Amino acid sequence: MRVQPHRILLRSILVFGLSLAVIPPKLTAQSPSSVSYPSPSLEDLGLLPGRPRITPTRTDEPPTIDGVLDDAVWENAAHISEFTQQSPLDGEPATEETDVYIAYDSDHIYFGLHVHYRDPSIMRANRVERDRAYSDDLMTIYFDTFLDQQRGYDFDVNGYGVQGDGVITAGGNGGRGGSRGAGPAIPRADRSWNALFETAGQIVEDGYTAEMAIPFKSLRYPTPAQGEPHRWGFQIVREVKSKNEENQVWAPISRDEISFFAQMGLLEGMTQLSTSRNLEILPTLTAIQYGNIDPAVPGFVNQAADPDAGVNFKYGITSNLTADFTVNPDFSQIESDRPQIEVNRRYPLFFSELRPFFVEGAEIFNIIAPVTFVHTRTIVDPDYGAKLSGQLGRFSLGVLTANDRAPGKVDDPSDPAFSQKAQTLITRVRYDLYAESHLGAIVTNREFRDDYSRVFGLDGNFRLSPTVVADFRLVSSRYKTHTEKESDGHMVSTRIVQNSRNIRWTLFAFQVSPEFDTDVGFVRRRGYRNLTSDLGYQFWPENWMINWGPEISYTRNYDYEGILQDENIGLQLAFTFARNITLNANVNRDMERFEGINFHQKGFSVRGNIDTNPRYSFGGNLSLGDQIYYVGSSLGYQIGWSVNSTLRPLDRLQARLSLNSRRLTDPRNGDEELFSVRTIRGTTNIQFTDRLGMRNITEYNTGNDTFNFNVLFNYRINAGTVFFLGYDDHYQQADLIEGDRDGDGLREQLFYTGGLQRTNRAIFLKLQYLLRY
Repeated sequence: MRVQPHRILLRSILVFGLSLAVIPPKLTAQSPSSVSYPSPSLEDLGLLPGRPRITPTRTDEPPTIDGVLDDAVWENAAHISEFTQQSPLDGEPATEETDVYIAYDSDHIYFGLHVHYRDPSIMRANRVERDRAYSDDLMTIYFDTFLDQQRGYDFDVNGYGVQGDGVITAGGNGGRGGSRGAGPAIPRADRSWNALFETAGQIVEDGYTAEMAIPFKSLRYPTPAQGEPHRWGFQIVREVKSKNEENQVWAPISRDEISFFAQMGLLEGMTQLSTSRNLEILPTLTAIQYGNIDPAVPGFVNQAADPDAGVNFKYGITSNLTADFTVNPDFSQIESDRPQIEVNRRYPLFFSELRPFFVEGAEIFNIIAPVTFVHTRTIVDPDYGAKLSGQLGRFSLGVLTANDRAPGKVDDPSDPAFSQKAQTLITRVRYDLYAESHLGAIVTNREFRDDYSRVFGLDGNFRLSPTVVADFRLVSSRYKTHTEKESDGHMVSTRIVQNSRNIRWTLFAFQVSPEFDTDVGFVRRRGYRNLTSDLGYQFWPENWMINWGPEISYTRNYDYEGILQDENIGLQLAFTFARNITLNANVNRDMERFEGINFHQKGFSVRGNIDTNPRYSFGGNLSLGDQIYYVGSSLGYQIGWSVNSTLRPLDRLQARLSLNSRRLTDPRNGDEELFSVRTIRGTTNIQFTDRLGMRNITEYNTGNDTFNFNVLFNYRINAGTVFFLGYDDHYQQADLIEGDRDGDGLREQLFYTGGLQRTNRAIFLKLQYLLRY
């Protein structure tokens, strides 16, 4: 008997309620024990030999988080001052001095930071919105709380106390090395995760000072035996961007070791941490007044204001298992999709998820593969959602369920789909084998009336040596609609990669059957088999040229009848110069089969970026070569280019302007223009105060003659309490607008005049207030 998703939801709610009732919060700290626990070796903990260890000082007088290191706690706190370079000179002493002080109590871990500069004028610090200080010199704290080299937390702060946070995962962001043979990169965290913690910073004569207070409630971590101290993987990274992007680390990092996690140091000795459960209640109020084109008029019509309210609940069942439930969730999209030129595309474009409920904890469901198995933008208009996520011993668990009103939004009440809702259930389980290695399974199911889309998958990641990793994916799908009979498909992939100081190579093979389909994920292409290999070598002169190296790649795609569909051979040269200048060049020869014709293409591209000054940076790329014109099944010649520039005239003001262009001509007909598209996009951010900011996005696209204008004011108290007020306006050239004027189901031209016609407009506000207990 098939279990309906709404029954699963009810069971999830029941489990959530029982968790609240059966597991009472303990408001007292762990009691001390007289049992002595020997300190295990670093190898037993999955860390490399020679890692530094630090024991924070316990305090009864927490510091005042104001960015000034005048609190008594810092006089006796654990102190770190020895840092080495991770880049550009691997293993060399840091060129600047740094002092880090660490203390803790039952509820928080505290950091005091004094970041010194011999020449403070090179310091990069801006007053920006939370999580937006990526252009600044940051101090970043990393925790691997489970000490399993699988998942970690990132907390950072700049000279003005602007805070950022994120999650890094093995096999995803951060756990592996860079894209080339440069060895292990400092991980780029998934910034969609937001935690509640305190920061403050002060600019001082020789640099800046900062303080952090991170609540243990904001972290997931295992509960040790009574009296046994906590042991976490730990790393500190300081960035000095004006010195050739210098990264300084507390625990030394080698380019001949692919794992960032295994090269962490050890934070140990913390005891008697509070075991009170984390309960968060986040009520949300939204209101929107919008208007759009009514084809029957035809003309722009304003709609009535649409206020709405919802509430989110988060409960820490244990220190490492969390339940989330939301009623009438707010999925207002205050961000906008990055511009992508959609003309002459053979396959669909992918747009990332931006909605808060789905992006939080998304790393649990993320599996790197040729197919995106979980793409939550397929859940268009839900009115509830529930999640259970966390870790139980070596098992990681994620369960998400939501409904979707969008498929039932049809105009005809006699339509069987009228007011019906789709149900989605996603389950992910992973078993950690050893450092950065796991076996996992995923199941997704979406049902709408008698239609269904189901995916069942197994996956594994394996670290075979300090520089070699491998993985596999085995996935099957079962798909049925009311107009199509049930079909079964599959996707299989495997990969092995070596990434060391000098050499990087990859062998990758996969196939996606013609019948593979999913309504929960994203499939760009079906019915082909792929073989890919690449080999790169990196030289490290480490002078005016930091590194450079070639890379060659070769790819073949076959259809399921064994006919070669694509063949590509490419050569790349990449250069990293001193003073933050990069340059890359590519040449390639391609064969692409389209509509039974083999098209042979040659291409060249070059791109570069210059970021030598704290106040401005700019970059660009140029691509030239043959390109298939898919509308006419002919071979054209394409010129594509883009330029971008970022200006920071004030520490409170940043502006970025980007221009993208693609033009395709027909060489057989005197270089007749087949299409030409340009997009121009300007983004301006102003931070009036530490809490009040404004962002404006203005964009024009010549391909469909659209003009978009968006302005957003935000007033942020902390990661959860925030007020947004926004205005969004969209225009298009009038004689290009189509719609169903007479209700016959056919789209037709609505206007016969030139000029821009407003197509959509919205004024919206959002208020959310975080209550934490």
